[in-house]
Amino acid sequence: MDKTEEVGIGWLDLFRGGRAPLVIALTLGIWLHAADSLLVVTTLPSAVIEIGGDTYVAWSYTLYMLASILIGATTGLIALKLGLRIAFVTAGVFFAIGCVISAVAPDMAVMLIGRFIQGMGGGGQLALVYVALDRLFPNAMMPKLVALTSAVWSMSAFCGPLVGGLFASFGLWRGAYCAFALQAVLFVILVLVAVPHGRCNDEPDVSGGLPLLRLALLSGGILLISAAGSDPVLAPLMVLGSIACFGFFLRCDARSDDNRMLPPHPFSRTTLYGAGLLMAFFLATATSSLFTYGPFFLERLFGVSPLESGYIIAMESVAWGVAAIAIANATLAAERWLIRTGPLVVLIGLVGLAVTMPQGQIWPIMPFVLMLGAGFGQMWGLVIRRVTESAAPDDRERTSAAFPTVQQFGYAVGAALCSLIANALGFAEDAPAETLRPISVWIFAAFVPVALIAFWAAWRLGADPEDGEMS
Repeated sequence: MDKTEEVGIGWLDLFRGGRAPLVIALTLGIWLHAADSLLVVTTLPSAVIEIGGDTYVAWSYTLYMLASILIGATTGLIALKLGLRIAFVTAGVFFAIGCVISAVAPDMAVMLIGRFIQGMGGGGQLALVYVALDRLFPNAMMPKLVALTSAVWSMSAFCGPLVGGLFASFGLWRGAYCAFALQAVLFVILVLVAVPHGRCNDEPDVSGGLPLLRLALLSGGILLISAAGSDPVLAPLMVLGSIACFGFFLRCDARSDDNRMLPPHPFSRTTLYGAGLLMAFFLATATSSLFTYGPFFLERLFGVSPLESGYIIAMESVAWGVAAIAIANATLAAERWLIRTGPLVVLIGLVGLAVTMPQGQIWPIMPFVLMLGAGFGQMWGLVIRRVTESAAPDDRERTSAAFPTVQQFGYAVGAALCSLIANALGFAEDAPAETLRPISVWIFAAFVPVALIAFWAAWRLGADPEDGEMS
């Protein structure tokens, strides 16, 4: 990349040159996926009172996550086959249909169908945003664009639960899903206006149909690792089965030539994009503890309300957005060190939470909650740019779409490992504080080695290829 490319890119430049409708459409896509994920937390309790199915509440999260990861993994391939505009419209329509199904659901079975379809739309929107950032904007704009999307995500962390809570408090939980369906329609309209029609001239031709076998293997691996946390007896077999499914998935995908879902050798440490995907997976896995068990510890050990605990956890997202905006003007000389030290900041945050969480006091934990988000935010836009730039031209769509998908998969694996650790240490809803305190230590401390792997991958990602450091 030409080093002079960085000069003169301001925040208003993102909206100039006819780009304003496109930027608004992409940020709306991020909002829909992020806010909907949090909206369900405050609307499901009211929904369960009306339609029943309390024993299946966890599946509303699992199915949304499963659909998001599956579609996200195929998004690069879909974008190559259909073009960005059709892919975006399809994702928006699926999201709207899923919201409508959830809004009119007479029972939990129909609600779960709606949640799965919402996940297909939301996961597609998220992955396509990353593809669009790479395809439709100059590379020099990437840090600011990612900072902007991070700010939108941070805003959703506060507004999503609040919007859902307002609808639920007035007995209008169905209206919340209707409101998001209408926003999805607006998203589709903006996409039709802003996203170029057809495929780019330099996009490679792809052949083959829907990769059903690979999707089945990916589904099996996700479901097995998700279920492992709830059954300590069968957990080892489920983990082994999950690893086998993912291994076969990667093997089948590598043999699929131009119908691949992922770039070649996606987790190889010898390439910049491989190091980036490794870092994204392990860092997401390492930081799953806070949003998985953090609310429970805050309510039981700190005595705060569910809403208060939600906003404490949301401060991680706020720190992410603030840090992303703060480094958006970073020079190329600073880029490599921001990338390399990001996981180190997260690592310090994990250690700090392991020490302070058992104490049951709010203020000592807050700096470390903020560090988890700031560590991500200081490098994320720079990492995305470096990862996509390093991919071959024929694989940039696959690489761009793989990045957020691998991150979501890391969160899913981390949540399952958290459950395994907590259950092994005697976690239960009615467990006394004396039992919860040691769990609150290990639920963070156990992931320090995982964060160290992410730090190692980030160190390689921050290398200067011209210096030969990646060899």
